[in-house]
Amino acid sequence: MATLNPFRGLRYDPKVVGDVGRVVAPPYDVIDPAHQAALYERSPHNVVRLILNRDADAYASAASALTQWRRSGVLHLDDRPALSLYAQRFPGPDGASRERVGMIGALRLESFESGRVRPHERTLEKAKNDRLALLRACRASLSPIFGLVSAPGWSLEASIPARAPDLDVTEDDGQRHRVWCIEDATTIAAIHEHLRASEVFIADGHHRYETALRYRDEQRAAHGSAAPPPGEAPYDYVLAYLTRMEDPGLVILPTHRVLAESPLAPDALETALARHFRVEHLPRTADGMRTLLARLDGGAATPGIRIGAALRGLDRLWLLTAPVEALPFPSSTPQVLRALDVTALHQIVLAGTLGLPIGERGGTPGLTYTQDAAAALAAVERDAAAAFFLPPTGIEALRAVALAGLTMPEKSTYFHPKLLTGLVIYPLDLDAGAGAPR
Repeated sequence: MATLNPFRGLRYDPKVVGDVGRVVAPPYDVIDPAHQAALYERSPHNVVRLILNRDADAYASAASALTQWRRSGVLHLDDRPALSLYAQRFPGPDGASRERVGMIGALRLESFESGRVRPHERTLEKAKNDRLALLRACRASLSPIFGLVSAPGWSLEASIPARAPDLDVTEDDGQRHRVWCIEDATTIAAIHEHLRASEVFIADGHHRYETALRYRDEQRAAHGSAAPPPGEAPYDYVLAYLTRMEDPGLVILPTHRVLAESPLAPDALETALARHFRVEHLPRTADGMRTLLARLDGGAATPGIRIGAALRGLDRLWLLTAPVEALPFPSSTPQVLRALDVTALHQIVLAGTLGLPIGERGGTPGLTYTQDAAAALAAVERDAAAAFFLPPTGIEALRAVALAGLTMPEKSTYFHPKLLTGLVIYPLDLDAGAGAPR
């Protein structure tokens, strides 16, 4: 069911740019202004100038840079179609070294209604409009979406060639990224066979996937009867990385919430929450925070909802717990979503208790997100009204929600580590010699 094809990709030429580690970057949505500035300083050819350009006309500047880099040889087009086997070695949350292995190729776009590609998170309209403008300007798929397939008996590690990688990048934090170009027809055929009956669950890149669908439909409408048959045009595909749900290197981190302002004072909020949750107090100290996070992360085997909180002006932390059936979810909320801590936070705490709007395509005003619990707590120490801490959402919960055709609140999962952008770019312009993937 999943079609991941090799394609002629654009890759950085080390003879021109030098160390490729200086020109790659994480996805645009995890780059803050300080990191953006550092990436700009790192190299005049860093891919941040494409995915998160800071000029006044960011999209035109990105398109101009891409065109110039192709003409000058900074980026060169592969001679032959290839898949890219991508291995990431990194320190896990427990400090132990892990490795996640996946494959980058051109994934055929499928509507969500087809069941071949399944989302699990809601998206924000502003982010999709931004990525669509960039896609229209650059006519290239710049960053891979991150997809999952269930393949218990498949070892992608066995596909790693017995030769040095074509690209080997080690970051300052110790993450190592190795890439092998796979052109061998036998290996590619074996990969196709493993994927033939697989559904793709989007782990990361929902906005980019939905944007690619929009762009495909725009292009087909613009070309009309002159458009190639479905599946024959470059815009029928999107740059994608696929790995197995069963990969031992798969790590999901929790995403905590920081609320700028609260309509309720801490005492009033505690009284309101105590109607539905058991509210346990922990000291607002380093030890108290470690205990809170350990209680959140370590309770996965125990049914029930777990949410942590820190509020401005309080010298204590809260641990909120409740059986799922005790919480007043809206009747329209399916059971598979009620079981999620993040749903309880959004529906019971933010909407039901604080009266904040949720579920809108623009997100909840004043709500920001971070995987760094210490940073969330520091925001409350400065001026934020509250921080809410969550356990990680498990892979089985993701699968259950996606198979039910439902979506979680935005930012419910954070797959670690992020994929690097700039390892390979998928060009969508027919006149540049790229052609459709094969």
